[in-house]
Amino acid sequence: MPNPRYAWGRPSSDVVMNGRNLTWVWVLAALTQGCASLPQPAPQRGLYMDLRKAVELSDDTGWVVDRVQLEANEEAALRSLCQVEPHARDDLDAWIGGQLALAGGPAEDIYRQTGDLDDAGESLTLERTRALLRHASASASEDCPFWLEPDPEFAGVEGDADRLVLLLETRGFGGVLLKEDDAILAAGGGARVLVGHGVGARLTLAVGGEVGGFGGLEDNEAGTRRIDATITAATPALLRFSSFGRIIDLELSPVWRFRPEADEPPTGVRVNAGYGFAALRTSAFMPYLVLWAGYEYQPADHASPEDHAVMLGSRVGVDLDP
Repeated sequence: MPNPRYAWGRPSSDVVMNGRNLTWVWVLAALTQGCASLPQPAPQRGLYMDLRKAVELSDDTGWVVDRVQLEANEEAALRSLCQVEPHARDDLDAWIGGQLALAGGPAEDIYRQTGDLDDAGESLTLERTRALLRHASASASEDCPFWLEPDPEFAGVEGDADRLVLLLETRGFGGVLLKEDDAILAAGGGARVLVGHGVGARLTLAVGGEVGGFGGLEDNEAGTRRIDATITAATPALLRFSSFGRIIDLELSPVWRFRPEADEPPTGVRVNAGYGFAALRTSAFMPYLVLWAGYEYQPADHASPEDHAVMLGSRVGVDLDP
């Protein structure tokens, strides 16, 4: 097997349209990934997704020696494989062989023909996934613990399929606040909890609550800069598309900024899209990191004019399977 891959002003209508186009790019990218071929029986599908996620994460950190990487991933692989009947593992092995043929054949042959390892990337990942399947299967009879028995409804360990999950996150961002004729530097952050459910193999729907803060550097009447900070709350609704260890998030949230001088804050809206990575699930916890871009609109009230915020930020969280 060959060596691995090493791998400012008010927004105009054009800006709004570009933002909408960007959102559709995220959607199309997610759907494209979601259409990747998967085995149909649930146990094989869950096992394949778990094994391939382990392989792709190892690829990201540099897969050089097969023996070393297979041994490093063996325990995570057995956690899934032990819950799948031997005949279903054999069926998955055969299915991967079929996918390898569709991908153009052995990775080494493709590499020798083209001289570009990227051209052999899908074949190489399939070969490594099959190698991990065979490596774990060889030791399953001795190493599978008694509490991990074959489950005909096994849907995988790493995904959210048919699970009720909690998403526990912290978030932070920086950006630009557009208010009247001013462009103001802004920043904020917070924490949130969402309750989600896996729909199918790749989609998670979640809703929840968020509290945090939002602040911007504004000029006061004396002509000096001051931080105008508010407490914020939101109720985000999230669509998460997962492709093995990759995550694409689309989100819509009503948002409230609480000002001391305003009795009833108006309801604003925030939309954002994010891309991130999920680590292997440890016990019930699966850590993840998402980088996101968003837009927030706040209507005017008696204490403040309307404003628009363009934000870039990150979210660090865990997917908890209670």
